Amino acid sequence: MPIVTFLNLAAQAVLILALPILMAALFQWLRQRGAEFRSRQAIQQQQFIDAAISMAVRAAEQSGSSGQLMGGAQAKKAFAIKAAQEYLKRLGLELDVTGLATLLESEVHKQFSSAAPVVDNAATRSALLDKAVQSAVLAAEQSGLANIIQNAGAHKKRFALDFAFKYLDEHGLRVDPTVVDGLLEAEIMRQKIGGSR
Repeated sequence: MPIVTFLNLAAQAVLILALPILMAALFQWLRQRGAEFRSRQAIQQQQFIDAAISMAVRAAEQSGSSGQLMGGAQAKKAFAIKAAQEYLKRLGLELDVTGLATLLESEVHKQFSSAAPVVDNAATRSALLDKAVQSAVLAAEQSGLANIIQNAGAHKKRFALDFAFKYLDEHGLRVDPTVVDGLLEAEIMRQKIGGSR
């Protein structure tokens, strides 16, 4: 038997033996890549769901604070569920209402509860009052720009006062109305001066 024929037969035998091993390795590699792709896709879907839940809770809270939603916590919950469903639907994802409600309640707890009890002292009350005034002025300005209220000084001031008192009331802080009024005026002036620079 010539050497060429021997080498030819040996190459065929190696191919016959190696082909199943190569096919198994290729199949395993493809399966692993598919699992990695599905894992990345699942992570991305979870990120979309987390973003939708967070956005829905903030939108519901803002709508409730601005007076757009009546009915308290139940109205906010229904609003948040609908907002999250619509957002996820645009992304091609669907979650059942029960699952959404559970995720929303968890997000509300995460966003609005603190791990440590709030210390009630003058500095805490002052910081809370500052936050209420700043938030009230910004909410009034935004509501005027969005045509939720009439975009006139008197309407925005009334809205800001109501907002500040609701905010303070929710946190159990009672403040003289003239003090809040003066702080609102000071905050408006501070923002005007800061905006003109």
